[in-house]
Amino acid sequence: MNITVPGIPPEHQPFTGPAPGWPLVVYFHHVHPGVSHYTALSEAAFEKGLRLLLRDFAPYPAADLVTEGPIPQPTHPTVLITFDDGYRDCFDRARPLLGLYDIQAVFFVVTDRLGTRSPAPRQDFLSWDQCDALHAEGHIIAAHTRTHPRLDLLTPSAAHEEIAGSLRTVRSRYGQTRDLFAYPYGVVPETDVVPQGVLPFGTVRSRPTAWPTATGPHPVRRTYLPAGHESLWPALVTAWRRQWDGEVPDPAHEGASDSTQEDGV
Repeated sequence: MNITVPGIPPEHQPFTGPAPGWPLVVYFHHVHPGVSHYTALSEAAFEKGLRLLLRDFAPYPAADLVTEGPIPQPTHPTVLITFDDGYRDCFDRARPLLGLYDIQAVFFVVTDRLGTRSPAPRQDFLSWDQCDALHAEGHIIAAHTRTHPRLDLLTPSAAHEEIAGSLRTVRSRYGQTRDLFAYPYGVVPETDVVPQGVLPFGTVRSRPTAWPTATGPHPVRRTYLPAGHESLWPALVTAWRRQWDGEVPDPAHEGASDSTQEDGV
């Protein structure tokens, strides 16, 4: 069963999900009806998506990501919900629904933009107080660089500092024992600039990777529920569940290998 979302390039297709036996990781940017973006949903659509995902996957216990020792492999299908950039509507609109369904998520934040306010949702970011509240509720605050650059357009040292600086900021505030990082735009530079020991996350541009083998050049793959194509969501969730069981997707739907092309976020 192959599912192609109309209007989305092959390298951005969401059909391929997790590595067999490892959590499905789904990413969002906004939960806001006024934002047009391929991972921006209204509150009603976001709740619909959560209900569909929870039909076949249990919520992944996010605390397992930041505890000492190896990350345990789940014994049953699980899903990890993630949000990129740190937009304020994720606190105002997504957070209540996460609580309703007892989901702990990962918020990958652009650390130097936190506290920035704007009437435009795409420029309106979480405050540190809001991050603290999310953390107190069991959500994970993680790094997404300091300023959200195209890392492949920077020198290796500048790219490393973008990542390391955001990791230091998050670690100093929350003291987590494992660092998590998500690449802006899904761009993975040719030079490995991720500090050793960090668990990296990509987007649909990355191939499915078992978490213990994830490295800077080969991050954990994340996928998404495509905005505006809700009729395809049930089939996508079913396909992801089969992939968790070991069904291999058609290579035509795996997208590019970890590359330096932009993921449109």
